[in-house]
Amino acid sequence: MARSRGMDDLVSDGVFLAWEAQLQLADRYDDHERWNVDLAAGTLQFVGPHPGEFRIQLLGSAAPGPRSWLWGWANPSQYPASVLAAANATRALGERLGIPELVQGEVPFGEHRQADAADAGYEFAWDMSIAARLATGSWFGFGGHVGGGSRLWVLFEGLLFAPPTVPRMVRVFGEGLQTTEVHDHRRAVGSWASLRGVPWDGRTLTLADGTITVDFDELGRIRDLQGSSARP
Repeated sequence: MARSRGMDDLVSDGVFLAWEAQLQLADRYDDHERWNVDLAAGTLQFVGPHPGEFRIQLLGSAAPGPRSWLWGWANPSQYPASVLAAANATRALGERLGIPELVQGEVPFGEHRQADAADAGYEFAWDMSIAARLATGSWFGFGGHVGGGSRLWVLFEGLLFAPPTVPRMVRVFGEGLQTTEVHDHRRAVGSWASLRGVPWDGRTLTLADGTITVDFDELGRIRDLQGSSARP
């Protein structure tokens, strides 16, 4: 299925903060090849150089066989209600805004641009996780392989953002646009600024360590990013 207009707006609203969270998580755990999840207990453990255990919420799973996303609340395994709060909150958001991808139990990848990639459905699931992050305010997520090409997606509870910096955010804006199709770049930057409480005048973001100037083309797409940092 093609992505709905409402889903397009949610992706624009959350893509940059979601990617900022992913990079921060990767700073510490990207080199961990082993992880263990216990959905009955609602926990995930990273095993490696910096071991850690987190409370999690189950969102759903993306599977290459049926080429679809399955929300946790629709999974016949009937996971505990305690780990489905985020998935249910996302469904409630979909019902309120009329977004079909968030209220259907199983959603086909369809025409999504990476539907035929080796990691089928990754981008589709990434979009679903962005919607869930907006619905819950939990921004740190993880999609781990569970066999057969399928991925299980969860949100972490209780993690906090580091203050945004000019170098990190120039990277976030540049890379975030590559993670999925973002229809409204100007909205995406403005939404990030609003969510992070960062001053934004429509062209310049003012951070603690400097400024980022964002130029848009005639179609509203980011054309250029210029960061100026007051710190070495």
